[in-house]
Amino acid sequence: MRLRRALMAALAVALPPAAQGQHVVTVRADNDAFNFWQLPWRRPDEEYTSGVRLTVEFPGTAAWARRLGLARDGCRGDTVPCATHTYAFGQDIFTAVRPRNVPTARPGGRPDAGVLWISSTNRRERTSHLTEFGWTLGITGKPSLAETMQRLFHDMAPSLNRPITWSAQIPAEPVFAVRLDRRQLARAGALEVQPHAGASLGSLLTEIRAGMGVRLGPHLAHPWMNVAGGRLQAALVGDATVRAVARNEVLNGALFRSGPHVTTRPIVTELQAGVRLRWHMLEASWLAHQTGAEYVPRTLPHTWSTLEASWFPTRRR
Repeated sequence: MRLRRALMAALAVALPPAAQGQHVVTVRADNDAFNFWQLPWRRPDEEYTSGVRLTVEFPGTAAWARRLGLARDGCRGDTVPCATHTYAFGQDIFTAVRPRNVPTARPGGRPDAGVLWISSTNRRERTSHLTEFGWTLGITGKPSLAETMQRLFHDMAPSLNRPITWSAQIPAEPVFAVRLDRRQLARAGALEVQPHAGASLGSLLTEIRAGMGVRLGPHLAHPWMNVAGGRLQAALVGDATVRAVARNEVLNGALFRSGPHVTTRPIVTELQAGVRLRWHMLEASWLAHQTGAEYVPRTLPHTWSTLEASWFPTRRR
C-alpha cells in the first residue's frame, strides 16, 4: 500500500495538470522474436516484423471529437456513456521475404516498408458495448526510420539476425486513415465473448472487418470500464477476425508516388491467442498472432507475437 501511494504521488508530480487525470498508460511491442515456442534462430524475420507504441488514455471526450459533436461525457450508471480518449505514438516495420543468409529481397515478394505514426481514438463506453472512432496520421519511407531501427537492432545481435539490404522500400509520403469500431460484451460464468466489427478508410488502410473475441477466467474485471480490482486475475484470451481489404499502403505501395508494390488478397484472416494478467493497477499480456497470406503470390500465414504492459494510476472504483 505504501509503495502504491508513493507511485501515485510521484506520478502527480511528474505529469502536467492536463495529464494527471489519465486512466491508463500502455506500452506495447510486436515482434516475431516473441514467438517463444520457436527456437530463436528459427523465428521469422519477415512480413510484419516489428512494432512499438505508447498509448495514454485520458477521461472525457477528445477536443477534436468535441468539435465534431461527440461530446457526451459522464459515467452515471449504465444510462449515459462514459467517454475516454487516447493518444498514441508508434512505429511499424514490414520486411520483405529473403532467402536465408541472403541480404537482398526475393523477387515478387512484398517491399520493405515502415510507418511512423500518431493516432487518437475517442471512446464511448457502456457496460454492454464499446464504440471507438479515431484517426491516424503517419509517414512512410526513410523518414519513418524503419530501416535505421532494424539495422540498429540487427547489429546488436548479429549471431541471431542476418544482415539485410533495404534496396527497395515504399517511398516517403504522408498517410492517413480514419476508423470506426464497435464491440459488444456478453458473459456466461467464467466465459466472456466480444463480437466486434469495424471499418477503416484512408490511404494507409481501407478495409471492413468483423470478428469474435473471447476471455476465459474466474472473477474477471470489466475489459474496458477500467474498474479497480485487488486480487490477481488471470485470463486466457483469443480472437478471430476476417478483414476485407481494399487498400494497404505497405503492400499496395505509395498512393501519390510510383514505387514497389504487390497485388493484395481481398480477404485476410487473423487469429490471436494468449494470456493476460491483472493485479491492482498493473496489467501484462502476451499474445500470439497468425495473419493469413495478405498478397499474391504468398500462400502461407505469418506468425508474430505481442508483449504489452499497462499501468492504471487512476483506476475507477
